[in-house]
Amino acid sequence: MKKPNLGILIKPASSDCNMACAYCYYRPVGDLYPDVRRPRMSPGIVDVVCRQYLALGPREIKIGWQGGEPTLMGLDFFRQVVQIEGKHARPGDCFGTSLQTNGVVLDDEWCTFLAANKFLVGLSVDGPRQLNGVRRFPNGEPAFDVAMRALEVLKKHRVEFNVLVVISQANVRHPDGVFEFLLENDLHFSQFIPCTEPDGTAGAVSEHSITAGQYADFMTALFDAWVENDDPTYYIRRIDNWLHQFFDLPPECCEYREDCSNLVTVEWNGDVYPCDFFVEERYRLGNVREQTLEQMLSGPTFRAFAREAEHLPALCKDCRWLRYCRGGCYRHRRKLGIAEDGVPYLCEAKVRIFDHVFSTLREIKQKPVRPRLHAFLDRIGRDVAAGRFEMRPPAAPQAQDRPAAAPRSRPQRNDPCPCGSGKKFKHCCGRVVGTSRRR
Repeated sequence: MKKPNLGILIKPASSDCNMACAYCYYRPVGDLYPDVRRPRMSPGIVDVVCRQYLALGPREIKIGWQGGEPTLMGLDFFRQVVQIEGKHARPGDCFGTSLQTNGVVLDDEWCTFLAANKFLVGLSVDGPRQLNGVRRFPNGEPAFDVAMRALEVLKKHRVEFNVLVVISQANVRHPDGVFEFLLENDLHFSQFIPCTEPDGTAGAVSEHSITAGQYADFMTALFDAWVENDDPTYYIRRIDNWLHQFFDLPPECCEYREDCSNLVTVEWNGDVYPCDFFVEERYRLGNVREQTLEQMLSGPTFRAFAREAEHLPALCKDCRWLRYCRGGCYRHRRKLGIAEDGVPYLCEAKVRIFDHVFSTLREIKQKPVRPRLHAFLDRIGRDVAAGRFEMRPPAAPQAQDRPAAAPRSRPQRNDPCPCGSGKKFKHCCGRVVGTSRRR
């Protein structure tokens, strides 16, 4: 069996973290390993995972290191990771490697390594100081200054990075303030994730979680602020996906795709789960020391998960936004205890968002009121009409190309485009992808 579009999230320190953010969705995973105080992945597990992953024939090798806090593994561990990847690389293989971090340990040595090995770093920060209060250390101290110091050292060493903003009750009423934070700090690459964590009652969410109405208000206001700014070099992951969908290009974000079987999560000891929002014993697929990834992906647990995740609630089937929404992320149904044919938690939000965004994009495309965005959309439209973009499955989140044996950055403007068109990157995929950076 081949899985050409498969990506992997690896949790080398499991849920262990040097912060204690109140809304953390991954902290409960620690209950799976109650007798382990310091879960840490061994290089041997990394070796097995790389070998089994490459055996699936991925078109792009996409590995994301997350947690918890993955930097607790130490820099020497990641030096070994790069060596292991190089050992298993075949001719032509490129590794897309990302690291999601709170930035606590980032310093000159870390960032020199990350830049040299072309890691794409995601830094967690929820906006300006007054909106970042949920992100705290175990002793209650706020983490804002630490995040801003990490931003500076990332910039200093020219590490490619984006910021990850969790939309919670702490910032959901201030989309303009969050967007202004991006502008003031020259943060051109960002992604936003709604906090929608269960509280143990079917359909109910935690105190830090947001409602569908709040999510719609925040995202439409954020989109309007992006439009008002009239600068397409500010990439926001969800807006980028909406642009892809507006032009009938494949979305990159898994929640907008039909197939919910192209990402797996590997825990510190080699346990495998179908998604990092479903790291629970009932969803455990197996362990890489006992079974191969191919066997697990062909097994009944994974097949059942994918089948249930791709099931559409009855109300979705006649919805005009179905081809874009695809019923939403499975976690906004099953994870929250919503019945199989119940209303997905963010359904109201998706309808409002797509209606507002698509009507606004049509207006911008037709009238040069926002000159830079108008020119941007017009250029994409011409390129799509001319067939310059292949309708192929998109790259997964967090992909940043790096050949295993000889690291290099993504194609430069005048390099040949990697899609094989024969054109320069700036005249081909770079015209759209240049503003599209994976999370």
